[in-house]
Amino acid sequence: MGLLDGFKAFFHQTVLKMQGKALTPEQEEELLSKLIMADFSLKKAQALLEQIKEKGNNVDVIREVLLNEAPPFEPLRDTSVPSVFFIIGVNGVGKTTTVAKLAHMYAKQGKNVVVVGADTFRAAAQDQLNTLVNRMPVTYVGGERGSDSGSILYKAISENPQASVFLVDTAGRIHTSRALIDELSKLIKVGKKFSEEFPQEVLLVLDGTQGIQGYRQAMSFVQGTPITGLVLTKMDSTAKGGMIFSIWDELKIPVKLVCFGQQLDDIDFYSPQRVVDAILGNNGGGNND
Repeated sequence: MGLLDGFKAFFHQTVLKMQGKALTPEQEEELLSKLIMADFSLKKAQALLEQIKEKGNNVDVIREVLLNEAPPFEPLRDTSVPSVFFIIGVNGVGKTTTVAKLAHMYAKQGKNVVVVGADTFRAAAQDQLNTLVNRMPVTYVGGERGSDSGSILYKAISENPQASVFLVDTAGRIHTSRALIDELSKLIKVGKKFSEEFPQEVLLVLDGTQGIQGYRQAMSFVQGTPITGLVLTKMDSTAKGGMIFSIWDELKIPVKLVCFGQQLDDIDFYSPQRVVDAILGNNGGGNND
């Protein structure tokens, strides 16, 4: 049984049976442990436990507490006017695949989509992205490995004035790589040559299975990057999602998209109701707006 299954089982076996009764010290300890195993930080898990104890041991109260503490839904910026979205994150989190899924989503809506392969550091990045989007009704603009990513973005924007949205795949970076941070800053400056509103989105992609590591990545990236939202990937496996509560508490970065599965359609807008229902094992309940 996985950690998330164990968390659901705890609510069904303990909380549901004890509704209206005070949790014993042992049950409090187990609830705290399950919250931490669901990727809530210790600080956040303790705060949630105190609210549950104060408001009452009732599954509806627990759901209300989690919903109140979850990041609110915030839509992507309007693409009825030309928009530039930078997709950032460390290598391996699903960044390039997220670009392809977004391209597919917007193309199905009839948008004029330009995919910009601005990751010129990783050898296979251009080939991977081009392969993912080459059958879509989108325009792809890329370059050779080691070429200037700012020039690629400039070419993409200047040569496609009718585009609805530019989706920019950037090089995977870590906060200790000064060159990659500088490259992202340069890309932002290139966008602003065309419009001060560019970029409309800087989306940080986090692997939903990495737990507290995703929280640390967000803490590092935000120090030098104007992040507007998060994308959670790999939410179809052992992902639990508790980290987004701490990220929202400390950084106020909303979750905008959730990716699951390997198909291009496996992307959806974030819903706090769905996240909380998944934690509580209530797959059919709640408002999914």
